[in-house]
Amino acid sequence: MTAIDHGFMQDRPSGMLDWLTSFRRNMSRTETPAEGPRMVAPEPLLLDTPVSPGFRPAEQQGQVDEGPRPLSMGAMAAPLRPISLRRDSIYSAFSTAMPVTDRHGLAGRNNELEKLVEAIVVQRKHAVIFGTRGSGKTSLARVFGDLADEAGCVALYGSASGDANFDSLFRPFLSELPLSAAGQEKAHKLMNETIDQTRLASLLVEDVRQRTILILDEYDRVRSDEAKADVATLLKLLTDIHSPVQVVLVGIAGDVDGLIAAHPSLRRHIAPQRVAPIPKPELERLLISCAENARLGLDADALDMLAGAAMGSPYHARLFGMQAALVTEASGRDRMTLSDVEQGLASALEDWSEMSGATHGLFRRILWDANGSRRMIALAGVAASQMSVISYDRLVRLGHEVLGGGSINEGQAADAMRRLEPALTAMPGGDQFMFEDTLAPQFLLLMAKQPMPAAPPAPTPAEEMRAMLKGVDGL
Repeated sequence: MTAIDHGFMQDRPSGMLDWLTSFRRNMSRTETPAEGPRMVAPEPLLLDTPVSPGFRPAEQQGQVDEGPRPLSMGAMAAPLRPISLRRDSIYSAFSTAMPVTDRHGLAGRNNELEKLVEAIVVQRKHAVIFGTRGSGKTSLARVFGDLADEAGCVALYGSASGDANFDSLFRPFLSELPLSAAGQEKAHKLMNETIDQTRLASLLVEDVRQRTILILDEYDRVRSDEAKADVATLLKLLTDIHSPVQVVLVGIAGDVDGLIAAHPSLRRHIAPQRVAPIPKPELERLLISCAENARLGLDADALDMLAGAAMGSPYHARLFGMQAALVTEASGRDRMTLSDVEQGLASALEDWSEMSGATHGLFRRILWDANGSRRMIALAGVAASQMSVISYDRLVRLGHEVLGGGSINEGQAADAMRRLEPALTAMPGGDQFMFEDTLAPQFLLLMAKQPMPAAPPAPTPAEEMRAMLKGVDGL
């Protein structure tokens, strides 16, 4: 699969780097012209020179040094701990930073891969891959692209930006398409003009000489409704005139309508593929594999807690597993225990609170004064992790099924939705909602499981500032 450069990463100007290189070269010269002042090279930092307790290199003991002494790491009262090779292997094994590109590292997605291959490669449909952040959409799309390549297709991968229009979405693909000689001339001409749906569809139908799949990731970032409508028109045109090119859109959404403003007749030509939560046994196999790669063992109860806390998310499983593994490594052991997992989950929650302070502060406040709705709020987090979208009706139904009870659940569901509203975003239609931070439900459940604090939660910085402004212009 070929990755397309959409121009989001530009080379940095080299002027400053060249100046620094020249400056260092000049500073290191030991000879200068006779008519100019002589420049003496500064003493290097002796980072690797052993230092005795007297803070002086051994060979200099007893010598009088009137000038400044070079810096030595050995002079530190508490030297830095050397980098652990095991910590490095932990970061590598549990990495959450990069999508999976190897099908053997894609846990629990065989069914999704088979459906995509059948729908796109065999049936020649377009597809929409959707799900929450961290669910593995990009990994699934990349591995599918490799399978499509093996099947004789050309899979091209690109990524969208928030201000993209139709032209900027598809222009980067033009130089990589397998075109005929005449098609290459058309593409070259088209590169100097504005690309519209009709002309691009004509090129993709008449001049592409090999089955091609255009994978457009992060499509949810596109803000322009006009661009989305243009994409829907292109997909309809490609279908109607039997193009050898299929388009796969990938993004965060609760359903297909969350990603594309499609023509009603287009739905029968699109294969929707939701990236659902991974079953717990698959998550456990993923965690065991990561631990083995980090040369660590896993107690059964520790594995159960990690997989349960992740609630079907491979991202959270890796994140929580990495934090717990670091606790194990710091203790000098090679087997992860339940206590390590508990400490690791606390560390992960603390890190998330620093990255998502507003959402964390909201969760703290609503859990503090939720009273009888606390369990329903936690249930909303569980439902969002499993179903992507939540609603009042869905919470009422789950309340009866999971928590039991009668009409009290209806009031609790309404109260939970009201309290969570600032953290939610409405789906098309307005009666269903997703968490704006789709990584948040797992952390909401972690917070709900914590014992209630002895004192009310501390005010947020915004609340403190508002208190300071009290009395100004009616505040």
